[in-house]
Amino acid sequence: MKKIALYSILAVAGIALSACNEDYKDWAEPTSPAEPEAVNISFTPSAVGALDLRGMTTDSVVVFNPNLAITGANETAINYDVVVRNSDNTDSVALKGDVQGRVRRSDLQGAIISFYGNSEQARNAMMNITANLLIDGLKTTAYAYNLPLTVTPQEQELPPVWFVLGNCIGIGTFVNHATMGLYTSTVAMYVNPRNYDELIFPTYLCDNAQFKIILKPGSTQDYIGGETYSANITIENAGYYSIIANTNDTTARVEPLNITDVKKYDSMALSNGTEMKLITKSVKGENHDWHGDLNVTADTQITFVANDGTTWGCEDFPAGKAAKGGTPITVKPGNYKVVFNDLMGLFRFIEK
Repeated sequence: MKKIALYSILAVAGIALSACNEDYKDWAEPTSPAEPEAVNISFTPSAVGALDLRGMTTDSVVVFNPNLAITGANETAINYDVVVRNSDNTDSVALKGDVQGRVRRSDLQGAIISFYGNSEQARNAMMNITANLLIDGLKTTAYAYNLPLTVTPQEQELPPVWFVLGNCIGIGTFVNHATMGLYTSTVAMYVNPRNYDELIFPTYLCDNAQFKIILKPGSTQDYIGGETYSANITIENAGYYSIIANTNDTTARVEPLNITDVKKYDSMALSNGTEMKLITKSVKGENHDWHGDLNVTADTQITFVANDGTTWGCEDFPAGKAAKGGTPITVKPGNYKVVFNDLMGLFRFIEK
């Protein structure tokens, strides 16, 4: 149990000031106000049973029992920050919790599949919880660490492959052809590992960048961008960004990508020796995307390997976010176009 006494400094100060010389006292002077009552906080959250998200339709799900008690206060407001960590403490996702210890089901689902992949297996995680309290107008916090959580995610269907074209993406042209420029001008986007309704493309965008997103190379019918196919999405200032497209409502947004110490690799390959080719060749851009072809007839363990020996891998297939030094990807039999992004470790095996 963690107890925090608010106003204890004020109470001590009140006692010190009242210890005057009692030889003389002006009984006409106003009486001192009563000492404020100490506020005590008890925050002992407890774990919930194993959660099975398969078939669950509610918008939110309880991930912990708050067991929060506050005494000596008149008005309180409460919410929780919940940081979910994978079992080996190499990745984490921050979620918002309500007063009942609930988080959005889709956010929890996204966190678990981003850690462990898109398979319906019970997964163990840990939570750090911060109680954000506003008590009689004063802010304070209480903490709990390493609360266990077991979740079985619901397997999600991968969205269709969409492509991005731009003046500093790929070969830096807007060639929209069914085969010419495929995977070099029309560059495949990746699945957002925390939200399968979204595709994501982390990249460097030059000054006055322009781009659009299309569904079928060679077609101008299905696109995300301006009001017409000829209109582009524009970004004024150069930098690292994530282009994010929602495949349900066909909207797009661009978010700054907060990364430091960007590594530029000279070459990339699959661990079975298959060479991957760089995608971006425009002088305005930077290459952090690679593509290659892979044909396997049996389950095959694959990692991505850079020229300096850095490897990436994870449990997920056919799309996900690979971690540096991660476990090999188990590739199912098939003939694939493979795309990989070394900024975030995103990949997708696209069946031909």
